[in-house]
Amino acid sequence: MEAKKDIVLRTYLLYILMSFLGIAICARVFFIQHVQGAKWKQEEANFTTSFRTIEAVRGNIYAEDGGLLATSLPYFDVAMDVNTEYMTDDIFDSNIDSLGICLSNLFKDKSSEEYLKILKNARGNGERYVMLHHSVSYDELLLMKHFPLIRMGKYKGGLIVAQNNRRELPFKDLAERTIGYERDNVQPVGLEGAYDSYLAGVNGQGLMTKTAGGVWVPLNNEQNLQPQNGCDLISTINLNYQDVAENALRTQLFLHRADHGCVILMEVKTGRVLAIANLTRRDTSNTYQELYNYAIGESMEPGSTFKLFSLLVAMEDGLVNSTDSVNLEGGQHTYYDRVMKDAEHNDEERATVNVQRAFELSSNVGISKVIYKHYATQPQKFVDGLCRLGLNHPLNLSIPGEGAPSIPNPGSNNWYGTTLPWLSVGYGLTMTPLQTLTVYNAVANNGVMVKPQFVDAITRDGKAIEKFEPIVMNPSVCSSSTLKKLRKMLEGVVLRGTASNLRNTVYAIAGKTGTAQIASKGQYKVALKANYRASFVGYFPADNPQYSCIVIVNSPSTDGYYGNITAGPIFREIADKVYASSIKVDPPIDDSARTENNNNLFVKSGDANDIYKVFQSLDMKCQTPSDASWIGFNVQDSTLRAMDWNPQKQLEKGIIPDLKNMDAEDAIYLLENAHLKVNIIGSGAVREQSVEPGTSYAKGQRITLKLS
Repeated sequence: MEAKKDIVLRTYLLYILMSFLGIAICARVFFIQHVQGAKWKQEEANFTTSFRTIEAVRGNIYAEDGGLLATSLPYFDVAMDVNTEYMTDDIFDSNIDSLGICLSNLFKDKSSEEYLKILKNARGNGERYVMLHHSVSYDELLLMKHFPLIRMGKYKGGLIVAQNNRRELPFKDLAERTIGYERDNVQPVGLEGAYDSYLAGVNGQGLMTKTAGGVWVPLNNEQNLQPQNGCDLISTINLNYQDVAENALRTQLFLHRADHGCVILMEVKTGRVLAIANLTRRDTSNTYQELYNYAIGESMEPGSTFKLFSLLVAMEDGLVNSTDSVNLEGGQHTYYDRVMKDAEHNDEERATVNVQRAFELSSNVGISKVIYKHYATQPQKFVDGLCRLGLNHPLNLSIPGEGAPSIPNPGSNNWYGTTLPWLSVGYGLTMTPLQTLTVYNAVANNGVMVKPQFVDAITRDGKAIEKFEPIVMNPSVCSSSTLKKLRKMLEGVVLRGTASNLRNTVYAIAGKTGTAQIASKGQYKVALKANYRASFVGYFPADNPQYSCIVIVNSPSTDGYYGNITAGPIFREIADKVYASSIKVDPPIDDSARTENNNNLFVKSGDANDIYKVFQSLDMKCQTPSDASWIGFNVQDSTLRAMDWNPQKQLEKGIIPDLKNMDAEDAIYLLENAHLKVNIIGSGAVREQSVEPGTSYAKGQRITLKLS
């Protein structure tokens, strides 16, 4: 009986114990869920592991000569885990004062005492993540890695580094709007926006873990997908010409206190845009900055530069000749209720002149009378002729933001009796500076209209994956006879017309001035000189056009608001410097310098087989090693002896060879096969190399060769 009671008592006690245990467990669950819930959820979030995006490095944008226009530079957010398990109190206490001093000296944003307080408080509070500094440069990061505590590394020193890439323009605002940018939820601008799909690359995926400080740290994992970095862009921009264009434009804008202006320099044969400058006055201090790409985006009335197009159409229609006579009537003529006046004219020549002279004088009266005489009863024929030039369509440029041209059409609500004469001298229609230049460039290019280009090639790892050849938009804008007359008229403008101040004795310039009134709410306020737009567009050298250029100066506020005074000097300065640096003028051959031997002979170094063939074809003596693959030459007496020279073996050993005097084609072949990136400046044989001979190199390293 007693045993039975004992069993019942034990069972009862066990039941009570289990009840208390159950209550305790429930209480603990309640406490964890409702009291400590936020803490444990944060801990769970802090140590989450998942696949995260690894951003690709954006490709670079280069100038045509290899100069860097835009690149992505690494910047780092540097933090510390001051409670890492390897960091004892002794280690922390013995190094923390020195660390505070080093951080203060480097960044100069806080005192050493402030840094010390932040780090000690974080240590005391058990924090695992303390931000030391944002946007640390690579050079600064290298210095930090030698600081006390931090130099102990990731685990012992608690170093935490997160890399970010920032887009930088090494030449600051040079061609800033043409380089452009690409940003989320913002209209794309310039080359960055247009070629984003090439530059951006392909992001990767990597397994990462989130630390207590909220930083995602990569984990080594075979499933990680590495990013594919973006391609590089080789633009058509020439850094020297761009610098010349911007400085010339800025000087004249400042001198005339103009509102804004632009310049475009283009290669005649190819349409490659070598320089494009756009400057806007920021404030009353008369400072200028690239804020908007007027050259391609501002659609405006061209004014007198349009007169060339009017005469082109009339001559092609067989209605007008440059020798036809026209009475300038003293520079004033009335159409219906409106008076047409000449803005620029010679007081001694206000009677009857030929069409060429009217063009040279930029006579509004003369040109409008000629066009009105032949097209007043058939205005559609004139407009159709303008449309044949493509003036009613945009150029469909590779970069965004092109302004749309607009030409009035007979029969529409905006066509009046006075529309035709004003249209003939560049009013009542709109087009961009680049659209205007494209037609002038066609006249310079023997009638072939080429599309303006901003990119030469897209490259990956130094090799071109896409090259851009010239695009012909119109193989012939006019007949050869019309072209000859137009070019003679453009040359006459500089020789004896409104742009005679641009004439020089070294080379010939051809072009046209423009002085357009700017309409305000449909009205032209002649009394306000600030309401003018000065321009000059043309090409050089006139006898063998290599470059075309347009200059626009908007709202000059001084007396110099005519095209020849305001825009002309900009054109002349650019043309002078470009001509001096790029147009080769060979000196006359000095026959007295010829000798019977080969002492004055220059021979490029390069592939042995190619050089042997040249010497055999010239029946010249050449002493060469029989097994040489690559040879260079020393001139000795009257013979040329080859010296054993093997740059290929040097490259295989990881050493840059001496490439001087080597043929460019052979040099490129050798370097690219060694996985080097090659930039070429000039033509001919190698004169200079950016990496000295005998220097070790790494794959993917860039080397620039200057040729002569």
